[in-house]
Amino acid sequence: MSAARRQRIAPWAIELPDDLTPAQGHQLALDRIAWREAGRPDPSTLEEWPDDDELDYLLSRHSHDTLDLNGLKLREIPDELHRSEGIKFLFLDNNRIETIPERLVETLRLEHLSLFANPLRNIPASLFLMNGLEGLYLGRSALVDLPALERPATSIRTLGFDRTEWLEIPEGYLANFPNLRVLLLGHSFRHNIPEEVFSLNELIQLDFEGNPLTALPPSVGRLGKLISLELQGCKLETLPKELGELTKLEERAGSGPCGLHISGNPFKDRELRRIAKLKNPQQTTEALAWARANGS
Repeated sequence: MSAARRQRIAPWAIELPDDLTPAQGHQLALDRIAWREAGRPDPSTLEEWPDDDELDYLLSRHSHDTLDLNGLKLREIPDELHRSEGIKFLFLDNNRIETIPERLVETLRLEHLSLFANPLRNIPASLFLMNGLEGLYLGRSALVDLPALERPATSIRTLGFDRTEWLEIPEGYLANFPNLRVLLLGHSFRHNIPEEVFSLNELIQLDFEGNPLTALPPSVGRLGKLISLELQGCKLETLPKELGELTKLEERAGSGPCGLHISGNPFKDRELRRIAKLKNPQQTTEALAWARANGS
């Protein structure tokens, strides 16, 4: 077996080598695309691959509508991907992609696209407006600005801008996503929650963790469908009375990320500092009660 063949990684491999080269990653992406197109056949039926761990194969055998190209050191999206059909969930996290070609929008019909942890420099407006796209994750990127949108992006339900410390979100920009249900802005060095967020009537999850937010505005009370509000590690000194109106936070507290999360804030009130150290659902229940009774 040649050295090149020994270095080639099976498309169903779960654990990738720490010294994976860009060339290996590119080849692995092509092999995963081809393997998916072939119906992800069992390794025992493929002569060109050695006997790899069967567990890896079983764990990586995603449904036909899913393609995982995470962590392959890709610098660009492979041309072969544009010829693929039936992909709805595409994962390209932890690569080295800087630009998204218009061709991706024109050829694929995605429901969820994750580009987390790529050094993205710019993205086309058409990506937000892709027909049927519901989830778009652009966190931990190098984005500094966003494209102007000619019309609202009505299909987007989840939008991830977490850990985008250089990104400037224009005033009113998030109003372009009227059907947004999940908004991720955690650890993005933002001093304020954009005001238009409080007019997103369908929002059920807001992550603003780890930002230098000093005051939660009373308009938070307008988010009546909210079941998850993550404010841990901010700079809050008190809570507004209107927060107590968000009863769905209390109804779902303790289930996964649901509920109110306020630990790690420098609250002035001694009782509120005690509440912030509780676990959920107690933290949510007592914090909302405190807000109703003592909120500013």
